[in-house]
This record gives sequence, structure tokens and C-alpha cells, in this order.
Amino acid sequence: APARPRPGPIMGYCSRCGKNPSYYTRRYSGESLCAECFKETTVEKVRRTVSKYGMLHHGEKVGVAVSGGKDSLSLLKILHDLNGDSRYGAKSELVALSVDEGVKGYRDEAIEHARALCDELGVELVLVSYSELFGFSLDQALDWKDNRELSSCSICGVFRRRAIDEAAVKAKVDVVATAHNLDDYIQTFMMNLLHGDVERIGWLDPSNVDEDFPVRRVKPFTEVYEEEIALFA
Repeated sequence: APARPRPGPIMGYCSRCGKNPSYYTRRYSGESLCAECFKETTVEKVRRTVSKYGMLHHGEKVGVAVSGGKDSLSLLKILHDLNGDSRYGAKSELVALSVDEGVKGYRDEAIEHARALCDELGVELVLVSYSELFGFSLDQALDWKDNRELSSCSICGVFRRRAIDEAAVKAKVDVVATAHNLDDYIQTFMMNLLHGDVERIGWLDPSNVDEDFPVRRVKPFTEVYEEEIALFA
């Protein structure tokens, strides 16, 4: 079993509730939190991000891009919990959007994780596949690849974005929520900065609407570090 995360420099009890032993210290805020308060404050942080940037609106049908990994499953769980919270205000219909790229020995398990959580939460799962959409799997596409400098991820990324668009259209959603986190944002910013691509840096504004997608996309985890998403999961 993985080792329990060690408490930070502030030992003792949770600085929020004062009742339970501290479990995690947020170095950037100085809070020492118990497990329950950590989860509650993570959900609250996502709620504030969604509200601040006007990401979701009451009555919208929201497609949550779910790969079956920790980030996307946590996003689905948090948006579901917010949707049932009367304090949230923006009541939405949630649909999970998953893509089967066709990677033997890899994707099947992740899809089962996604399906299990959707069943638990009572959320519809819309699944599309590369084979269904494009007539070939990712494994087949990589077998045909003759450019050794072109990475597998760069090939998959193009098809995956298109597949999510197709799933969104199929599910008739108003907006797609993806689980890109703060680490992803920082990495993308640094890559664009080092490449001198100033225009792409401007695209990182969470309030921007990217017109290149047929359905509006939002990133509710924009202000949450990957480490905290992993701990939440």
C-alpha cells in the first residue's frame, strides 16, 4: 500500500475544523488540513474557479471528458457533488464522454473505471472509439507511422481531440469540461514561452472561448495542482 502522506511543518490538529488530526499541509496557504477538510476545500476551490471564470451556467448539459484516470474521475465526482449542492446555484445535466483509442492491454481497464464511477453516480456514459469514427485503432495507426520523429502522443492527441468533439456532438452537450490542472497550465505556458509563441500564451486565459472547437470547452481544475488532485482521488 502507498505510504500515508506525511504532515507538513504544522503538526497537530486541522487548522480548519480543529477536531481531527492534520493530514496534509498546503504550503502555499499555510493550512494544515484533516482528510475531510482537505476534500471539502478542494471542491470549494473548483467551485470558485468555475464561478470566477463563468465556466458553467444553470441548465446547461455538461459533457465531462473522462479517460478513467485520477484527474478526470475526480473532476466527474466533484462536478457531480457540486451539482447536488444547493449553495452552488448552477444546476446542470452531466454526461461522461470517453474515448476508446484502441490500445491493447491499456484502455479496457480505464474504461471500466469510468463506467464504474458513472454507474455509482448515475451519470450517462457516452463512449466513442477510433475504430468507429476513423476506421482504425491507435495501434494500427502507429504501425503505419513512418516518421520516427513524430511521437505516439502527438498522433493520438489530434485524433483524441476530434473524438471528444464527436462525442460531444453525439451527446448534444452545451459545454465540455476537461481535467487539465494547474501543472498542465504551467507546463504549456513554459513551452509556449520558450518557443516564443505569444499568441498561444493568450489562449491560456481560462475565460477565453476557443472557437476552433464545435462545443465550448472549460477547465475547472485550472487552479488545482496535480498533487492535490491525486490526493483527493
